Amino acid sequence: MARSLRPLDVFPITTRTLDVLRVADVTPGMRRVTLGGAQLAAHTAASGFPVAAFRSDGFDDEFKMVLPHPAAPEPVGPVQADGVLTWPRGDEHLLFRTYTVRRWDADAGEIDVDFVLHGVGAASSWARRVQPGERVQIAGPKSSAPHPVGADWTLVAGDETALPAIARWLENWPTGAPGQVFIEIGEPSHRQDLPVPDGVRVTWLSRDGAEPGTTSLLLDALRTAEWWDGVVFAWVAGEALTLAPIRRWLRQQKGLPKEQVEVTGYWRRQEVVVSEQDASTPDLEATTDADEQFHELSEVLPAFALRVAATIGLAEALAARPLTVAEAADACAAHPVGLGKLLRYLVALGLAEGEGDQCRLTDLGRQLENEENAEDLDLRGIHARRELGGALALLAAVTTGRGDHARWFGVDHREHVAADPALNRQALEFADDDAGYYADALARASAFDGARTVAVHGRAAAAIAHALVDRRDALEAIVVGAPSELEVLQTLHPPRERVHYAAGSALAAHEHDADAVLLSFVLGALPASDAVHVLRQAADGPSGRRRVLVFGRLLDEGRAGEHDYEDDLVEFALTGGGTRTLGEHRALFADAGLSIVEQSTVGWGDTLFTLRVAE
Repeated sequence: MARSLRPLDVFPITTRTLDVLRVADVTPGMRRVTLGGAQLAAHTAASGFPVAAFRSDGFDDEFKMVLPHPAAPEPVGPVQADGVLTWPRGDEHLLFRTYTVRRWDADAGEIDVDFVLHGVGAASSWARRVQPGERVQIAGPKSSAPHPVGADWTLVAGDETALPAIARWLENWPTGAPGQVFIEIGEPSHRQDLPVPDGVRVTWLSRDGAEPGTTSLLLDALRTAEWWDGVVFAWVAGEALTLAPIRRWLRQQKGLPKEQVEVTGYWRRQEVVVSEQDASTPDLEATTDADEQFHELSEVLPAFALRVAATIGLAEALAARPLTVAEAADACAAHPVGLGKLLRYLVALGLAEGEGDQCRLTDLGRQLENEENAEDLDLRGIHARRELGGALALLAAVTTGRGDHARWFGVDHREHVAADPALNRQALEFADDDAGYYADALARASAFDGARTVAVHGRAAAAIAHALVDRRDALEAIVVGAPSELEVLQTLHPPRERVHYAAGSALAAHEHDADAVLLSFVLGALPASDAVHVLRQAADGPSGRRRVLVFGRLLDEGRAGEHDYEDDLVEFALTGGGTRTLGEHRALFADAGLSIVEQSTVGWGDTLFTLRVAE
């Protein structure tokens, strides 16, 4: 999660089954389905877990709709767990799509969802046929974000799939806030009667019958729009491939930092095979999902080829026009023979294609233009370095119980990151951004009640410390870490009167006289013997025994998937730790002479333990 001018409010993930109350056409291109029912209120799921009341505070709150699969008698959906959901694994009949809440009326108990009717798809086909009285399962929303804070004006653009979010935004637009809004629609009859707040310009752009996702209407409109003075926040949503040049223009030509840009692909243009029995519905087995196909390619050599392409900036080089190998090599500062071989391999994978003596990326290959994909795959970045280090150290970890990262890189993974200022900062920024999903919820936990001073170690320590003093007037927080880490953290957060920084390690004796110690994702990066030592050190303070709080992710084998096990395996290879089960945590606590006072779920499935020295 990148930092943004739109502060994120995170809440537990829920699922519920609702009734279809009404179906009506807003325009010839948009159908509205109104949902309601008793399960909008707080209740207990059949699984025994609590389901919070439905909540939607932001204009672009997303949730998932579980749709019927034509080959299954009943829709296949998730089951409520403790603050998270358990999704079916390996069930080919699981079918869902993501939508935004067009309207949420808590008093009436109604949700409006608007469906674009162009093309043939699982959701649009459902919307065309659904009738009042039918039922549908939804999951979420799981967060909300408001109008940007600290922006002098707002630039908004989207196609018809973004129209429900934009319409709700305009209905709740802050008084006096300047903005420019551009909305692309298929034809003039699809235009909606929307409010235009004072200080806001709304421009409708019609494709005049052209296929959605095939024009540059939005990019052209943004390029020619008046650029006002001051801090701008740009929000753009629509077809994923048409947004790539818009994101690039905002970030590079206009020089906007990440926190001022939010570009979201709401859908992706791709060929849909229709059913032989009914041309108004898709043949799901015959239709290829580009995102799934791209994910499958991210393995072994294809994975390395993708990462090299991302690292040298191949997508950016080929974005404007097809290039020869020599031209692409020059643009990427690459060797022409080596790049030629890479491009030939990418063509074989379906990621690139030839055009005479020139080459370009295919639609599938243009996934590399997605900024998040590019960041994750960049071999100079923390994500790819962690994956690479874990993969290389995995054989030794599996055969000996200890990874051999130092054999490949000269030092262990932690030292490798700490020694590289760019990697160190990237790792800390990533953890800090990720804390937006849990820091506030953690700070509200009763485990901190009565604490006067809390020492925070581990992931996102500074973000958690700031959340603690925000929520608790009398509390002092001490951020403990290596000097190189503290130096970066103090640039990411403004000085606070009750937030202090102290050089130290969770493995060493604690010099500070805090009455509580929070270990944030610390134990997962340590072998069992080191984790036990850290717990003992945390409990033994200068003035006596202290409250020990352990925060992190439990491995629930009942609902864990391949990515959970992947993270666990990589962490084990790098550090000898990993994502431990509840039983494994209890064993660590017992070995350290500590007992559990309280265990609670925080945010989206993370766990907070309150520990004390066993009697």
